Amino acid sequence: MKEKFLDGETDSYDCECYDKETLQSHELVESKATSKYGDLYLIGTVWVTVTKSALLGASSLIPMVEAASPPPPPPTKPPLMKYKELPMYKSPHNEYKEYLEEKDKCPERNVKVMRRFLLPYVSIIRKGVQANTCKLVLGIRDGVCSLQKSVAESKKQFTATMRDNENLTIRRAVVVAGTGIGFLLGGGRGIPRRVFMTGAGAATAGALCFPKETDEAFRTFTYYSGKTILGIANLICGRDFGWRERLPCKDDLPVSSGKIVGQCPPKKN
Repeated sequence: MKEKFLDGETDSYDCECYDKETLQSHELVESKATSKYGDLYLIGTVWVTVTKSALLGASSLIPMVEAASPPPPPPTKPPLMKYKELPMYKSPHNEYKEYLEEKDKCPERNVKVMRRFLLPYVSIIRKGVQANTCKLVLGIRDGVCSLQKSVAESKKQFTATMRDNENLTIRRAVVVAGTGIGFLLGGGRGIPRRVFMTGAGAATAGALCFPKETDEAFRTFTYYSGKTILGIANLICGRDFGWRERLPCKDDLPVSSGKIVGQCPPKKN
Protein backbone atom coordinates (compact mmCIF):
# COMPACT_ATOMS: atom_id res chain seq x y z
CA MET A 1 0.00 0.00 0.00
CA LYS A 2 1.34 3.33 -0.98
CA GLU A 3 0.50 6.79 0.26
CA LYS A 4 1.54 10.31 -0.51
CA PHE A 5 3.96 11.89 1.92
CA LEU A 6 3.73 15.58 3.02
CA ASP A 7 7.05 17.32 2.69
CA GLY A 8 7.71 19.59 5.76
CA GLU A 9 9.98 22.02 3.99
CA THR A 10 7.85 22.71 0.92
CA ASP A 11 4.42 22.27 2.62
CA SER A 12 3.22 20.36 -0.41
CA TYR A 13 2.76 16.70 -1.32
CA ASP A 14 5.66 15.10 -3.06
CA CYS A 15 4.84 13.47 -6.32
CA GLU A 16 6.72 10.31 -5.43
CA CYS A 17 4.94 7.51 -3.70
CA TYR A 18 6.27 5.76 -0.62
CA ASP A 19 5.25 2.58 0.95
CA LYS A 20 4.03 2.21 4.49
CA GLU A 21 7.37 1.10 5.92
CA THR A 22 9.11 4.20 4.66
CA LEU A 23 6.41 6.38 6.24
CA GLN A 24 6.73 4.65 9.62
CA SER A 25 10.50 5.05 9.60
CA HIS A 26 10.12 8.75 8.88
CA GLU A 27 7.70 9.21 11.80
CA LEU A 28 10.12 7.38 14.12
CA VAL A 29 12.91 9.77 13.20
CA GLU A 30 10.68 12.79 13.91
CA SER A 31 9.63 11.44 17.33
CA LYS A 32 13.27 10.86 18.27
CA ALA A 33 14.15 14.42 17.26
CA THR A 34 11.25 15.79 19.32
CA SER A 35 12.27 13.78 22.39
CA LYS A 36 15.84 14.92 21.86
CA TYR A 37 14.79 18.60 21.83
CA GLY A 38 12.65 18.05 24.96
CA ASP A 39 15.60 16.50 26.75
CA LEU A 40 17.78 19.44 25.80
CA TYR A 41 15.18 21.91 27.18
CA LEU A 42 14.99 19.94 30.44
CA ILE A 43 18.78 19.79 30.70
CA GLY A 44 19.04 23.56 30.08
CA THR A 45 16.42 24.34 32.72
CA VAL A 46 18.21 22.18 35.28
CA TRP A 47 21.53 23.79 34.37
CA VAL A 48 20.16 27.34 34.83
CA THR A 49 18.58 26.40 38.19
CA VAL A 50 21.80 24.81 39.47
CA THR A 51 23.90 27.77 38.32
CA LYS A 52 21.54 30.24 40.00
CA SER A 53 21.61 28.24 43.25
CA ALA A 54 25.41 28.05 43.18
CA LEU A 55 25.92 31.76 42.51
CA LEU A 56 23.08 33.39 44.47
CA GLY A 57 21.91 30.72 46.88
CA ALA A 58 19.00 28.35 46.96
CA SER A 59 16.63 30.82 48.66
CA SER A 60 17.44 33.77 46.39
CA LEU A 61 14.59 35.58 44.74
CA ILE A 62 15.09 37.06 41.32
CA PRO A 63 12.33 39.56 40.54
CA MET A 64 10.55 39.13 37.29
CA VAL A 65 9.29 42.15 35.41
CA GLU A 66 6.33 41.69 33.19
CA ALA A 67 4.97 44.16 30.74
CA ALA A 68 2.04 46.17 32.04
CA SER A 69 -1.19 45.29 30.46
CA PRO A 70 -3.18 48.21 29.03
CA PRO A 71 -6.06 49.41 31.24
CA PRO A 72 -9.46 48.14 30.27
CA PRO A 73 -11.50 50.58 28.21
CA PRO A 74 -14.31 52.41 30.01
CA PRO A 75 -17.72 50.85 29.62
CA THR A 76 -19.99 52.37 27.04
CA LYS A 77 -23.58 53.28 27.63
CA PRO A 78 -25.68 50.25 26.71
CA PRO A 79 -28.74 50.75 24.53
CA LEU A 80 -32.24 50.48 25.84
CA MET A 81 -33.43 46.89 26.08
CA LYS A 82 -36.60 45.05 26.78
CA TYR A 83 -36.66 42.81 29.80
CA LYS A 84 -36.61 39.78 27.50
CA GLU A 85 -33.39 41.04 25.87
CA LEU A 86 -31.50 41.54 29.13
CA PRO A 87 -28.54 39.16 29.57
CA MET A 88 -28.76 36.48 32.20
CA TYR A 89 -25.40 36.83 33.99
CA LYS A 90 -24.40 40.40 33.10
CA SER A 91 -25.85 43.79 34.02
CA PRO A 92 -24.39 46.38 31.63
CA HIS A 93 -26.74 49.12 32.80
CA ASN A 94 -25.70 48.73 36.44
CA GLU A 95 -22.04 48.56 35.47
CA TYR A 96 -22.35 51.78 33.48
CA LYS A 97 -24.20 53.46 36.37
CA GLU A 98 -21.48 52.42 38.82
CA TYR A 99 -18.87 53.71 36.38
CA LEU A 100 -20.56 57.13 36.28
CA GLU A 101 -20.80 57.23 40.08
CA GLU A 102 -17.11 56.42 40.46
CA LYS A 103 -16.30 59.04 37.86
CA ASP A 104 -18.30 61.68 39.74
CA LYS A 105 -16.35 60.93 42.93
CA CYS A 106 -13.16 62.29 41.38
CA PRO A 107 -12.65 65.85 42.75
CA GLU A 108 -10.82 67.04 39.64
CA ARG A 109 -13.35 65.75 37.16
CA ASN A 110 -14.90 69.14 36.40
CA VAL A 111 -11.68 71.15 36.78
CA LYS A 112 -10.70 72.83 33.55
CA VAL A 113 -7.23 72.31 32.14
CA MET A 114 -6.49 76.05 31.94
CA ARG A 115 -7.60 76.54 35.54
CA ARG A 116 -5.39 73.69 36.72
CA PHE A 117 -2.45 75.18 34.82
CA LEU A 118 -2.94 78.84 35.78
CA LEU A 119 -4.16 78.42 39.37
CA PRO A 120 -0.67 78.13 41.02
CA TYR A 121 0.64 81.22 39.23
CA VAL A 122 -2.51 83.23 39.90
CA SER A 123 -2.38 82.24 43.59
CA ILE A 124 1.24 83.41 43.89
CA ILE A 125 0.46 86.72 42.17
CA ARG A 126 -2.67 87.24 44.27
CA LYS A 127 -0.78 86.61 47.52
CA GLY A 128 1.93 89.03 46.46
CA VAL A 129 -0.60 91.73 45.56
CA GLN A 130 -2.41 91.23 48.87
CA ALA A 131 0.83 91.47 50.85
CA ASN A 132 1.95 94.63 49.02
CA THR A 133 -1.51 96.20 49.37
CA CYS A 134 -1.56 95.41 53.08
CA LYS A 135 1.88 96.99 53.53
CA LEU A 136 0.78 100.07 51.56
CA VAL A 137 -2.43 100.46 53.58
CA LEU A 138 -0.54 100.04 56.86
CA GLY A 139 2.04 102.59 55.75
CA ILE A 140 -0.63 105.12 54.76
CA ARG A 141 -2.50 104.51 58.02
CA ASP A 142 0.66 105.00 60.08
CA GLY A 143 1.47 108.16 58.14
CA VAL A 144 -2.02 109.58 58.67
CA CYS A 145 -1.90 108.73 62.39
CA SER A 146 1.52 110.35 62.74
CA LEU A 147 0.29 113.44 60.87
CA GLN A 148 -2.80 113.71 63.05
CA LYS A 149 -0.72 113.30 66.19
CA SER A 150 1.78 115.93 65.07
CA VAL A 151 -1.02 118.34 64.11
CA ALA A 152 -2.72 117.82 67.48
CA GLU A 153 0.56 118.38 69.33
CA SER A 154 1.32 121.50 67.27
CA LYS A 155 -2.18 122.83 67.88
CA LYS A 156 -1.85 122.15 71.59
CA GLN A 157 1.54 123.86 71.75
CA PHE A 158 0.28 126.85 69.73
CA THR A 159 -2.78 127.23 71.95
CA ALA A 160 -0.64 127.00 75.08
CA THR A 161 1.76 129.59 73.65
CA MET A 162 -1.02 132.00 72.71
CA ARG A 163 -2.57 131.72 76.18
CA ASP A 164 0.64 132.05 78.16
CA ASN A 165 0.77 135.07 80.45
CA GLU A 166 4.35 135.79 79.42
CA ASN A 167 3.17 136.43 75.83
CA LEU A 168 0.60 139.07 76.76
CA THR A 169 1.87 141.58 74.19
CA ILE A 170 1.72 139.01 71.40
CA ARG A 171 -1.80 137.99 72.45
CA ARG A 172 -3.03 141.57 72.31
CA ALA A 173 -1.39 142.07 68.94
CA VAL A 174 -3.16 138.95 67.63
CA VAL A 175 -6.54 140.26 68.84
CA VAL A 176 -5.91 143.63 67.16
CA ALA A 177 -4.82 141.87 63.96
CA GLY A 178 -7.94 139.67 63.98
CA THR A 179 -10.18 142.71 64.46
CA GLY A 180 -8.44 144.55 61.61
CA ILE A 181 -8.74 141.56 59.27
CA GLY A 182 -12.47 141.31 60.02
CA PHE A 183 -12.83 145.06 59.35
CA LEU A 184 -11.08 144.74 56.00
CA LEU A 185 -13.12 141.68 54.96
CA GLY A 186 -16.41 143.40 55.77
CA GLY A 187 -15.63 146.60 53.88
CA GLY A 188 -17.41 147.80 50.73
CA ARG A 189 -20.85 146.25 51.40
CA GLY A 190 -22.48 148.41 54.01
CA ILE A 191 -22.08 149.22 57.65
CA PRO A 192 -23.93 146.15 59.08
CA ARG A 193 -21.63 143.78 57.25
CA ARG A 194 -18.58 145.70 58.38
CA VAL A 195 -19.75 145.65 62.00
CA PHE A 196 -20.53 141.94 61.86
CA MET A 197 -17.23 140.95 60.26
CA THR A 198 -15.27 143.16 62.65
CA GLY A 199 -16.98 141.57 65.65
CA ALA A 200 -16.46 138.07 64.24
CA GLY A 201 -12.73 138.73 63.72
CA ALA A 202 -12.34 140.14 67.22
CA ALA A 203 -14.28 137.23 68.78
CA THR A 204 -12.21 134.64 66.92
CA ALA A 205 -8.89 136.17 67.91
CA GLY A 206 -10.13 136.73 71.47
CA ALA A 207 -11.29 133.11 71.79
CA LEU A 208 -7.79 132.04 70.83
CA CYS A 209 -5.83 134.37 73.11
CA PHE A 210 -8.29 135.34 75.87
CA PRO A 211 -10.96 132.58 76.05
CA LYS A 212 -12.37 133.50 79.46
CA GLU A 213 -12.54 137.26 78.83
CA THR A 214 -14.02 136.71 75.36
CA ASP A 215 -16.73 134.44 76.75
CA GLU A 216 -17.64 136.97 79.42
CA ALA A 217 -17.74 139.83 76.92
CA PHE A 218 -19.89 137.83 74.50
CA ARG A 219 -22.37 136.94 77.23
CA THR A 220 -22.59 140.57 78.41
CA PHE A 221 -23.00 141.89 74.86
CA THR A 222 -25.72 139.34 74.09
CA TYR A 223 -27.58 140.10 77.32
CA TYR A 224 -27.64 143.86 76.92
CA SER A 225 -28.40 143.66 73.19
CA GLY A 226 -31.42 141.45 73.85
CA LYS A 227 -32.57 143.67 76.68
CA THR A 228 -32.34 146.76 74.46
CA ILE A 229 -34.26 145.12 71.62
CA LEU A 230 -36.96 143.94 74.03
CA GLY A 231 -37.30 147.48 75.50
CA ILE A 232 -37.73 148.94 72.02
CA ALA A 233 -40.38 146.31 71.22
CA ASN A 234 -42.29 147.11 74.43
CA LEU A 235 -42.15 150.80 73.58
CA ILE A 236 -43.46 150.30 70.05
CA CYS A 237 -46.14 147.69 70.83
CA GLY A 238 -47.24 149.18 74.15
CA ARG A 239 -46.73 145.92 76.03
CA ASP A 240 -44.64 144.88 78.94
CA PHE A 241 -42.67 141.76 77.97
CA GLY A 242 -40.73 140.29 80.84
CA TRP A 243 -37.03 139.55 80.63
CA ARG A 244 -35.40 136.99 82.77
CA GLU A 245 -32.47 138.30 84.67
CA ARG A 246 -29.07 137.05 83.81
CA LEU A 247 -27.93 134.01 85.79
CA PRO A 248 -24.43 134.10 87.22
CA CYS A 249 -21.84 131.77 85.79
CA LYS A 250 -20.55 128.87 87.79
CA ASP A 251 -17.14 130.47 88.05
CA ASP A 252 -18.68 133.68 89.43
CA LEU A 253 -20.40 131.91 92.32
CA PRO A 254 -18.66 131.93 95.72
CA VAL A 255 -16.93 128.78 96.76
CA SER A 256 -19.08 126.83 99.24
CA SER A 257 -17.50 125.61 102.45
CA GLY A 258 -19.37 122.31 102.32
CA LYS A 259 -21.10 122.81 105.67
CA ILE A 260 -24.90 122.74 105.77
CA VAL A 261 -26.35 125.57 107.85
CA GLY A 262 -29.30 124.46 109.96
CA GLN A 263 -32.52 126.43 109.37
CA CYS A 264 -34.44 125.18 112.42
CA PRO A 265 -33.90 126.95 115.75
CA PRO A 266 -32.29 124.91 118.48
CA LYS A 267 -34.63 123.11 120.85
CA LYS A 268 -35.17 124.50 124.30
CA ASN A 269 -34.53 122.24 127.22
